[in-house]
Amino acid sequence: MTARRSNTKRPGTRATGSGAGASALRSRLHAHASRPLTQVDAIRLKAGLTGWFGSDQWPRYLAADGIAYGEAAWPQQWPSASLKERMALLTADEPDPLTVWQNADTVYADAPMCDMVTAAAQTFPRQHVRRDEFLAPIGVLLFAKPVPSAAFEWSRPDQPPVSAITWASCDNGINAFTWIRQPPGAYEINGVTVQLTALYPHLAYIVPWDAPADAGTHGVSMLRALSALARQPLTREDSPKIHQSVRAVARSAKIRQESFRRIALRRPEAAAHELSAARAAAEGRTLAGHWVRGHWREHYYASVDEHRPIWIEGFPRGDFTRPAPARDRLLVARGDRTA
Repeated sequence: MTARRSNTKRPGTRATGSGAGASALRSRLHAHASRPLTQVDAIRLKAGLTGWFGSDQWPRYLAADGIAYGEAAWPQQWPSASLKERMALLTADEPDPLTVWQNADTVYADAPMCDMVTAAAQTFPRQHVRRDEFLAPIGVLLFAKPVPSAAFEWSRPDQPPVSAITWASCDNGINAFTWIRQPPGAYEINGVTVQLTALYPHLAYIVPWDAPADAGTHGVSMLRALSALARQPLTREDSPKIHQSVRAVARSAKIRQESFRRIALRRPEAAAHELSAARAAAEGRTLAGHWVRGHWREHYYASVDEHRPIWIEGFPRGDFTRPAPARDRLLVARGDRTA
């Protein structure tokens, strides 16, 4: 699997560095990206991203090596190619991206589901990637509760949280991009000015078919965990009505009612405990309390003659509402007893 980090900065400002101005800018961007996403936000972001994919700014961004995607796809041609030649390679690779992304599924994960997926992805089994394991061949996953960027491998810890993942099943494997919310506008990417939408690329992941994907929290692992959880009784899925305030936006972007899917947990109260347990395990800490962490188990499906992972839910041990008993005991000696 290959992963590349975005190298995006706004003209006239520094994306990193010291100084009060740079620190204030990072704080504003982080606050902007950390806001929860409503279903209305999800429709607007999907529509904006679809339009951007259909413009010349998407291949221009990739040609400017904003996320170092081209070198992985065309290792021999890319390094010496000009900006124009790189854009030609990208356009030939995806001749009609607008239609492709208009037909893509829009998946909205509610806040507890975001916590559960983040926790479950951390231990998703390291096994070959299959074409049929994802919710759809192509889609956009939007997080109601943005996932901290520090949870993603290869990510700088000071970056804003991730709000979306796009994926596409290609001939050679699965391609996934993680996205961060940022004010739209003109950005300078390695000396090339590019118009960006309200989501900008964070990391790219390319996993070949029938190749093991690394375990851990990354774009493809998150998608695999979500897809597996969505097929189990512990989740529910529906297609909520698109709010009237964005119906015109949805029609313009050709977002169909049936393609907008919401996934939620049937027992949302377990998600926060799972996330706390996962973070404690990642940091080598012993979690206080009595929560037994959920885990993946291989389950045999006779219909396809394969073992596939299913999630075994975590549960409270004993009285989870009471703190663990203190180890020290207080003994009181009384002197009023007679022999």
